[in-house]
Amino acid sequence: MSRRLITVFFLVLCIAASAPADGFAAGADGLILGGSDESPVKLEVFSDFECPFCSYLFFNAIQPVLKNYKDRVCVIYYEFPLNMHQYARPASRYVSAAARLGDQKKVLMLFDTLFAEQDEWARNGNLEASVSKALSPDDFKKVQEIMETERESIEQDIDRSVQLGLKREITGTPTLFLTHAGKQERVVMPSNIKDMYLLLSWRLNGLLGQQK
Repeated sequence: MSRRLITVFFLVLCIAASAPADGFAAGADGLILGGSDESPVKLEVFSDFECPFCSYLFFNAIQPVLKNYKDRVCVIYYEFPLNMHQYARPASRYVSAAARLGDQKKVLMLFDTLFAEQDEWARNGNLEASVSKALSPDDFKKVQEIMETERESIEQDIDRSVQLGLKREITGTPTLFLTHAGKQERVVMPSNIKDMYLLLSWRLNGLLGQQK
């Protein structure tokens, strides 16, 4: 094998080794929390980590969708930190940095911890304490390094996500969109957010041809 072919071979290996696992996406295209590009339905979520309604939505609607619909629904999360929330953007920075680890499970654990401890860090601003609980010491150190070395890229990714939300005329969180067969619809929030999963499951079943 020639030296040039050997170089190309190792370059391909390096690219493959560095690619995120399980189709995990980060950046302007949002974070894929479940499903894939081949899923028949896409659920897009614009959310703010300091928003109490977003926390409720994650635990009581998004997590059940991830569990019950799996590959049938591609759940994509977009950062949309509101100006009224002092620590929402710092939380987004941690999540964007953690996404660069390329491990979907680790990011979902971070989501879980940030939302579960929202009351505490939103009061004292100690995001590090919550992030360090969600990640291993090695991963936490890596995330801190990524936040330092890729600071500009992280900010740009968050800004692009926010701009996409503004383009879709989003003024508050959470805001959801469903796309099926090339048609996109905005999910009308129920008067009681406790009914959100019922509404989502009813609509998803209809789009997937399962509604009776």
